[in-house]
Amino acid sequence: MKRIVFFLLLSFGLTGCQSGIIKKIVKAPEVKSIQLKSFSAQNKTVVFDVGLFNPNAFSLPIDGFDGGIKLNGFDVGKFAAKSDTSLPAKEIQTITLPITLDAEAFGRAARSVLSDGQALYNFKGGVDTSVGKVPFSQDGELSMQDIIKTLMPSFGF
Repeated sequence: MKRIVFFLLLSFGLTGCQSGIIKKIVKAPEVKSIQLKSFSAQNKTVVFDVGLFNPNAFSLPIDGFDGGIKLNGFDVGKFAAKSDTSLPAKEIQTITLPITLDAEAFGRAARSVLSDGQALYNFKGGVDTSVGKVPFSQDGELSMQDIIKTLMPSFGF
């Protein structure tokens, strides 16, 4: 009788701790690179490539992505997407994240770029996996020449 009670208690204990055990065994993916792939005011898009490494010996499902971009402190675009992809085991996979710019917010940011003489961006987001959210972030600066080239078509030049 003691054995039956012991095995029942053990099985209930393991069931309750299962999610904690899984999180200890399964490692979260690692962000290996973030690269600004393209920026176009004319097309109202910014595209980033995020390189994710799966340190596990098995593929790891990705549930989704979310985040946004700021230009000179102005929120100019946000993204959120569900995903049914998996990261291959022990490999780096590049995920392309397109962001649609908010025209009104981008207009305010563009005016600040022209008046400040600089275009500082902050790209921040996260990847949702079965072991939790993996955050990523990158700061950078767009050249004034690139900003002016991208803005000219939108101003009719």
